[in-house]
Amino acid sequence: MNLDNLLFNPKVSIIICTDGRAKSLSVTIDSLQSLKYKNFEICVVYGPTRDGTRQIIAEWSHLIKFAHCPERNLSKSRNIGLALASGEVVAFLDDDAIPEPEWLNEIVLPFRDPKVAVAGGFLLDHTGVSYQWRYGTTDRLGRADLTWSRAAPEFNFPFSESFPHVIGANSVFRRENLLNAGGFDEHFAYFLDETDAILRVLDSGGKVEQLNGARVHHKFRPSHLRSEEKILTSWYNIVYSKTYFCLVNGVYYYSMSQIMSEIIAFAEGLRRDLEWAVSTGLLSADFSAKFDSEVNLALKDGLTSGLKGERQLYERHHYASFEEPFKHFGLSGRLEGNYVVCIITQNYPPHVVGGKGEYIHLLARISAKLGYQVHVLAKADSHSTVDFEDSVWVHRIAQEFRPRCAGARTLQVPQHMWDYSASVLQEIQNINEIRPVDVIYAPIQGCVGIAALLSGEFNLVTAIQNTLKYRLESCEHLIADEISMRDFSESMMRIERELLKRSSGIHVISSATICEIESAHDAKFNSELMAVIPLGQEDLSVLPFLEPPPISQNTIRILFVGPLEDRKGADILMAALPEILISNAEAIVDIVESDQIPAEKGHTYRQIFESDHSNENFSSRVTFHGEVEELALRGFYRSCDVFVAPSPSESSGLILLEAMMFGKPVVACRSGATVEIVEDGVTGFLIEPGSVVALSEKVTSLIINYDLRKRMGEAARAHYEAHFTPEQMTENVLAFLKRITASYSMAN
Repeated sequence: MNLDNLLFNPKVSIIICTDGRAKSLSVTIDSLQSLKYKNFEICVVYGPTRDGTRQIIAEWSHLIKFAHCPERNLSKSRNIGLALASGEVVAFLDDDAIPEPEWLNEIVLPFRDPKVAVAGGFLLDHTGVSYQWRYGTTDRLGRADLTWSRAAPEFNFPFSESFPHVIGANSVFRRENLLNAGGFDEHFAYFLDETDAILRVLDSGGKVEQLNGARVHHKFRPSHLRSEEKILTSWYNIVYSKTYFCLVNGVYYYSMSQIMSEIIAFAEGLRRDLEWAVSTGLLSADFSAKFDSEVNLALKDGLTSGLKGERQLYERHHYASFEEPFKHFGLSGRLEGNYVVCIITQNYPPHVVGGKGEYIHLLARISAKLGYQVHVLAKADSHSTVDFEDSVWVHRIAQEFRPRCAGARTLQVPQHMWDYSASVLQEIQNINEIRPVDVIYAPIQGCVGIAALLSGEFNLVTAIQNTLKYRLESCEHLIADEISMRDFSESMMRIERELLKRSSGIHVISSATICEIESAHDAKFNSELMAVIPLGQEDLSVLPFLEPPPISQNTIRILFVGPLEDRKGADILMAALPEILISNAEAIVDIVESDQIPAEKGHTYRQIFESDHSNENFSSRVTFHGEVEELALRGFYRSCDVFVAPSPSESSGLILLEAMMFGKPVVACRSGATVEIVEDGVTGFLIEPGSVVALSEKVTSLIINYDLRKRMGEAARAHYEAHFTPEQMTENVLAFLKRITASYSMAN
């Protein structure tokens, strides 16, 4: 953008007319926080439906203007918005529309030309991928021609039969021109309202500018006029508006016979749509009678009003009470400028991500709230979509076949893996065409960033929790599977090594992870391109919970969470429980998560324990709960007194953090990432891996000493707050990403 563009900074009033879409309105307002253009205000005009909209507006009242329209009349609402507005330019957005961050920068530029009175950009449909509107013209009967693949400036003159059109959900006017033309004609309660206004502005000598870009996403939510399936369920306003429009705008261009033929053909088209909807079960047959009644009345009323030709235009004295000074929509504490981060993952909510995958969700949301432009790329269930969720642009990608490049063939990247990685890369390239992508962040799991790495176009930071090669070292049965090793695992390990060697930066979650991965891959990380940043965990202790089964008042509750298998220390726990329970009659043990994993001779640890100790009195004080819902799990954390996690190695230690955020002392093994989470003797105890005696002793010391439990629990909570919150993780990751991109910029 040149200097003249930067200096052109008119005040803009964004007008949103809304009724019955509180949730959708909230998303639209949220999206406006991300606009790069800052000199704007927001004017919301809300309708008669009581659905929580007033409460949402109240939350924003210190930053936005708002007014009430007692009727479901879009033109009246827009005229109220015009009165509220104090900007030189007024931009109309639907309450289910989401502009891209660059939208306002792009759409104000045409107004440098004093002759330009109207501008509009592209409108994407509910998928976020296909276009609902790019270019088109409309004639004096309201018939749109969408065959255009370019702007149509040749029709930019007063009284042209056909004229350049822009879509209402992405239409911007010079306020003075619109007011001089009479604002919106309130005969148009819905449909053709902006078309009529554009036509009158054009006839007054203003120009219409159709932009290549300035994108807005239109989610096309249900309303009092259409169903969840986007099927019309009310026809009066549409047929009335069409009839009135044709008569007041077409009478000097077409014969009355032509006008009536168009109106009747339009109504018949709506009837065919209804018949299809009824035949497919999208609407019930009852709507046929409603259609006939509404259309007949609309034709009668529309003809009467149209033949009279008495417009209902904006008159200042009607709206003087709504006038207010400019109210800048300014947000403090948000990043100025625009840093674009693309985060690749495989699963993203609403899909279950769980465990280590949840941090991607947290990282994306918090980064976006700080003002970074965040694009998450995840797998789609069916077709590709783009949505705006919690301030994050979420691109769900339907992978397509992509020929492997030479580098992918050399690495023998499996075709299905390459298809997804290359499909994601294509979407990132699409994003980059609109705004420069600063960095790509991708976990090493699934090697989803390999196409981006091999392209060499972008900075790629690879995040490592562990690698396949490291995991294989503890999975002898997988190594013994020669076919799987040959066809998949060996290729994956080659790809992982390439990512480790060539990524612009490496994010590891613990110092222990560095040692483990370097040992497994016989490699050495470049410390200048690496950062050790532990995963942050959302504070579960403030969320709703379900109380576990009640116990007697003086009972001490010991909790183990995780699959009951050797890698989680189940063998050590089961061996230590008899001594712990015999020595401490007040202790009970809750074992949560899967207890059906085979151990010795195909038996589970639960079966072995229950068989070996069936005649022991203490056996009734051990409860195997199996897998539980999140509500119940939070209840177990909240209710326990001591948390045990004797796994011989933890790459991230998330279960330790979950216990610590609830203020519980932990007993864990001195290995892996655990030593970076648990302060021995302060927030809990660390024992040597495999030590049954030490586990029994440390748990017992906590059972018998209330003050010790309390002191360590409080220290555990404080340690979580000081080092492991999602906000700290996000700030540290973003600082690392920016350091990597700065290093790349200096090198180039």
